[in-house]
Amino acid sequence: MQSLGLDPLIAPIELTAGVGKRGLPTYFADIVVNMQNAVEFPLYAGFTSGLDHVGRGLLGQIGFFDRFNVGFRLCDKTCYIEIPDPLPVPPAAV
Repeated sequence: MQSLGLDPLIAPIELTAGVGKRGLPTYFADIVVNMQNAVEFPLYAGFTSGLDHVGRGLLGQIGFFDRFNVGFRLCDKTCYIEIPDPLPVPPAAV
């Protein structure tokens, strides 16, 4: 998180589950996502080192996967993201 300029000492923390593990400490922060200057939007994102052992990880769906059509082609090691116009606004956090 510090490499992203986020301070884990002041970030809200929750325990998250997934990828066969339970209770991973996950730190949250408001960030701005810029996708190659095609679109930029604010997002409340979680960060965890609990998936470091697999080299990468993806947590959650609200705020990103509910706004974009995303597909993965594992055989090619690629993904695609369709950006709708206009970009939908996610529902307010509960």
